[in-house]
Amino acid sequence: MKRRKFSSVVAAVLIFALIFSLFSPGTKAAAAGAIDQAAALENGKEQTGAMKEPEQVKWYKVTPGATDIQKNSHMALTVKSDSVLNVSVYPSKEKALKDETFEMYRSFTAEDGKSEVIFPYAWSGPYYVKVEYLGEEEPEDGGTAEAAAEAKYTIGYKGTKKQPSDLEEEEACPVEMSVDQKKSGKGILDKLRSIRDEQLSQTAEGKELTSLYYKAAPFIVAKLALNKTARNEIYQDLVTLKPLFDDVSENGASSSYKVTEKDQKAINRLYDKALQSVPSFLKEEIKKQADRLNMKQLQGKTAGAILTENNIAAKSEVQTTKVIFKVKDNKSLSSVHNEMKGFSASAQSKKDISNVKKAKKLFDNLYSFELPKDEKQNGAYTASAKRVKSAAATLSKMSNVEFAEPVQEYKSLANDIQYPYQWPLKNNGENGGVKNADVKYEPANTLLSKRKLNDTLIAVVDTGVDSTLADLKGKVRTDLGHNFVGRNNNAMDDQGHGTHVAGIIAAQSDNGYSMTGLNAKAKIIPVKVLDSAGSGDTEQIALGIKYAADKGAKVINLSLGGGYSRVLEFALKYAADKNVLIAAASGNDGENALSYPASSKYVMSVGATNRMDMTADFSNYGKGLDISAPGSDIPSLVPNGNVTYMSGTSMATPYAAAAAGLLFAQNPKLKRTEVEDMLKKTADDISFESVDGGEEELYDDYGDPIEIPKTPGVDWHSGYGRLNVMKAVSAADLQLKVNKLESTQTAVRGSAKEGTLIEVMNGKKKLGSAKAGKDNAFKVNIATQKQDQVLYLKATKGDAKTSYKVVVVKGKPSGTPKVNAVKTKDTAVKGKANSKAMIRVKNKSKKVIASAKADAKGTFSVKIKKQKAGTVLYVTAVDTDKKESKEAKVVVEK
Repeated sequence: MKRRKFSSVVAAVLIFALIFSLFSPGTKAAAAGAIDQAAALENGKEQTGAMKEPEQVKWYKVTPGATDIQKNSHMALTVKSDSVLNVSVYPSKEKALKDETFEMYRSFTAEDGKSEVIFPYAWSGPYYVKVEYLGEEEPEDGGTAEAAAEAKYTIGYKGTKKQPSDLEEEEACPVEMSVDQKKSGKGILDKLRSIRDEQLSQTAEGKELTSLYYKAAPFIVAKLALNKTARNEIYQDLVTLKPLFDDVSENGASSSYKVTEKDQKAINRLYDKALQSVPSFLKEEIKKQADRLNMKQLQGKTAGAILTENNIAAKSEVQTTKVIFKVKDNKSLSSVHNEMKGFSASAQSKKDISNVKKAKKLFDNLYSFELPKDEKQNGAYTASAKRVKSAAATLSKMSNVEFAEPVQEYKSLANDIQYPYQWPLKNNGENGGVKNADVKYEPANTLLSKRKLNDTLIAVVDTGVDSTLADLKGKVRTDLGHNFVGRNNNAMDDQGHGTHVAGIIAAQSDNGYSMTGLNAKAKIIPVKVLDSAGSGDTEQIALGIKYAADKGAKVINLSLGGGYSRVLEFALKYAADKNVLIAAASGNDGENALSYPASSKYVMSVGATNRMDMTADFSNYGKGLDISAPGSDIPSLVPNGNVTYMSGTSMATPYAAAAAGLLFAQNPKLKRTEVEDMLKKTADDISFESVDGGEEELYDDYGDPIEIPKTPGVDWHSGYGRLNVMKAVSAADLQLKVNKLESTQTAVRGSAKEGTLIEVMNGKKKLGSAKAGKDNAFKVNIATQKQDQVLYLKATKGDAKTSYKVVVVKGKPSGTPKVNAVKTKDTAVKGKANSKAMIRVKNKSKKVIASAKADAKGTFSVKIKKQKAGTVLYVTAVDTDKKESKEAKVVVEK
């Protein structure tokens, strides 16, 4: 076959795959005997091979060594040939036999005769490689095809380390278009890729297209590369079908778009071109399936019906694009809007920043807004990354704006991101972050490595968990798993969300693979209650919660949300009554109300923070929020073996769940309420105070402003604060318990390990200190404190160091002061009362004639003038809550 220049991914191939998503082509399973003869490949060593007939297959296997895995994150597999060869890489023999792999691990020889697959070291191996000879393309004049020549090739791989900056985007469409066509063509291509990646890849039937898709792709692309007229014709057909693509991309199986007569004609032309491009053996396979399902009779049907009838696509979720910006101190949002009116910028930039007037307030002068929809594109959201970046740059130039930058609620990076990129565990201040704004994983891990811990069951009630990944090997209790969607015991992940959550909790550390989970002692119970589209019904979720509790889970992770349900509330109470701590995501709407079940009293609600140690713009907040944890740009595992960045309170929740599991690992006898209290009271305060007096405003149902509730020690946006694992595990290690502190009490009491140093702090001021005794009790004498005062109790012994939040509660009113006898010669009234109480001396008419404060021990001496014998005085004590005691009557003696 003559070598032609063409790209491996083009719009024509994608539309071909879309059209043929209407049926399920038969795929050929690999012969066990052939795969057992797979030739071994070695790092850096190239081999040669040859195949004489089309559809012939050769197998290879790769078994990376420990050194290779520790040094490299991926392997770069290269196949070179002048013939058309399909190349597929599989994570295991079992997957290879079923021809199951991810699309990014399939390729074919193209352009310069070279095919490269970048495959992650994410499974324990060996990995299997299939090389398949596809034959030669059909003659363009319709003549008889030449006999297929022998296909000779070379194959080999090299280890490589992939970092986020090493990511490669898919190649752009090679169809030669005008400038306007390129812009439109890119939009069409994006929609088609979205349909392929987010719709077809989510169902078994959609996945079955992969085999036929990759067999046909080289031949279709080759035809396009040589025929400019055909390229232009295909482009026009793609433009015709663009409304269909837009609707399917946005609504998936829920699409109500009806195939029109013009659509049908465009599909027919594309289908015919596909048939003209492929070899005979593929042509017959395609025609047989198309004829059986009336490929040319789609007119009048809705896209959703076509997809659902054939179980091809799952429901998609639309992504939005935002810009975040900070208004300069002493400036307002209106000042930015006014400046925009006369600001010099392109028409597109002015349009893109027009929604600044609708910007949502996050903190103080931080705002975010969504770029406007493009009405010319049927209302579909088409803002490109370039437009978002340009809009942010335009805002940054304004005199009233301190900075502006693009914000992505979800970002996927297809590479093996190693520990240095896990900022929630160790934040070095890179990429705009704040140094040390993390959960303090490293000191906590150092402390716990010296302690004996118990394995703890944590249930991930989600989309399932992929237990085949090397980082989750031995961490997932598949024997305890259950699938409430498929009603079986196979809780494998077919969406990715649950695996991402499980990786955050329990991915193995120091094994050379991928990443590090927070909890080394966690064992995951995979409970699948959400389908491949990430949705599930109330009953499935409720049953999943109950199941997890019955199987012995100490912690349940619920990174999901929806409307209130009595059924779900019952399930939550059921689990809570069995001493299960339930961590639930607060929601991703950026609203001052928690989603459900985060708003339930039976769960610990978790909000999300970002690298700057601020509440993330998408994180729900307000009444009932318990704690926050990192949730923006969180790297973790997904089923294709790569480590992917995701954002959401779904990502924050597993950090809190993992931390709770660590406390149970230290002491399985703890009550769930004790664990929750320990996590909240040891969290770091990240509350944000306005410097210009501007505060967020709340409104009632009638639009009238209402005051934001104030709870001492709890922030409206971040709850008790950002999770600090080191402080939490130290508190558990020290067996720290702190009694309630009342405003009238003069000592902080509690218990801890013998010898633990206890210091009570009010800001930077130390109020007192003491050590826990042999009976583990401690008492730190302090002056009485005002109600709602926030203190911090520092506890230290050896490597264990913590800071525990103590909020002073209202105490009983001061008792009647004890007053010494007063004689005519005395110039002071003396006695005892509560510490720091204000002592008032009154005359017979109850008028205050003198006052003074008692000292820390309650001793007082109030100076007065000498009194005559028989004079009646009244003495009262006013405590720190300004409550006055009963009067002590004193009669002056001689």
